[in-house]
Amino acid sequence: MAHHSDICIVGAGIGGLTCAARLAAAPSSNHLSIKVFDLNTHVGGRILSRKLDCGEIAELGAARYSPQLHPRFQALMHGFQHRHETYPFTQAEFQGHTQGRLRATLLELLCLLEAHPHDSFLGFVSHYLGEGEARRTIKAMGYDALLLPMVSASMAYGIIKKHPETQGLLDDTGNQWRYAPAGYGQLLARLQKQAQSDRVEFRMEHCLHSISRFGDSYLLAFSHRGSSQFHRARHLILAIPPSAMSRLNLGFPTRWSPHQYGSLPLFKGFLTFDTPWWRDLQLTDKVLVVDNPLRKLYFKGRKYVQFYTDGENATYWRDCVEQGEDVYLSKVRACMEQVLPLGGKPLPPIKDHFHKHWSHGVEFSLEPRVRQPGALLHRDGVIACSDAYTPHGGWMEGGLLSAHQATRLLQERLVGAPERRP
Repeated sequence: MAHHSDICIVGAGIGGLTCAARLAAAPSSNHLSIKVFDLNTHVGGRILSRKLDCGEIAELGAARYSPQLHPRFQALMHGFQHRHETYPFTQAEFQGHTQGRLRATLLELLCLLEAHPHDSFLGFVSHYLGEGEARRTIKAMGYDALLLPMVSASMAYGIIKKHPETQGLLDDTGNQWRYAPAGYGQLLARLQKQAQSDRVEFRMEHCLHSISRFGDSYLLAFSHRGSSQFHRARHLILAIPPSAMSRLNLGFPTRWSPHQYGSLPLFKGFLTFDTPWWRDLQLTDKVLVVDNPLRKLYFKGRKYVQFYTDGENATYWRDCVEQGEDVYLSKVRACMEQVLPLGGKPLPPIKDHFHKHWSHGVEFSLEPRVRQPGALLHRDGVIACSDAYTPHGGWMEGGLLSAHQATRLLQERLVGAPERRP
């Protein structure tokens, strides 16, 4: 026996939660039954907050936002009166290359960008500096993804401008950056509660395997704790990323979009200590970009040290973890001792640690100059939303923008045709 709903939303990240809350509150759909399914035990998707023993919140996923670049997310924070503070890591210290040298090089090359519309960033910089110096210059910024062939020169400059650690390299410091001291997880829990108060039902630990047409409805096949379940819905929104879409029987992306989509792995490692020894090194609330697998080291107040990597280095740390926690911690310590001015002393003992590897941490269109649709519409009526379909791929703002477009598409359909329950 299949379960039923008028509207089914698959995915309970920020996009799926926003779709559910908006549809439940809209006059055209607030009388309809809405159910949200997700693979995980909790809502949030790539937003994952963890509370430390000291009470500090560490973000294993999305960590910061800019009111200027991300107005929809700023409005969400304001709407829930969710407290924010200034994000401290906007003054990176670059090992090897001085900030002035990097800035001068990037600004000089920026004037030549239009002559290389199809070049990769590595190819573009190599054309003027030679490949060896180009690799050293790009790696000095701490984002290894900038070396990938899929990253065009224009895409790379967009990434540099839109990250707090690197925006100053292009003299673009007009964007403020903030974070939520209570955690984004709490914000999304409030969004879920709002949807539930409007009768939205959530069903967690449901893995979607396939979708088929069933008369004028859709039949979704899930697995849930080892058993198979079916759900029939009149309308369907897939609030899942392209990597998840490609695993379904929907011909993605060919039958959905003329664009192709890519992804990058991310890895975040967190370390706590008995004392904030980094104060003596004058590293409090600073980020240090280093030339080893740690790549970016963040020293958060008196609370913890975090490192963040992407691309091959994210895979490197995942492999270290798979070899065992002792191997992982040994390599972390060795890398930190290699780049920090400890005066020959060993790194203080690590009190606690945790980490998160995201195999598809950032997803985006491979054609950044093309105007993105916001949400995708399949010929049989299924709607898909993801930050990857927007100019804000990899940011919470993109999830909101896509969710708003997806709900608009569905509301237009609901207004134009009377509903029949499945």
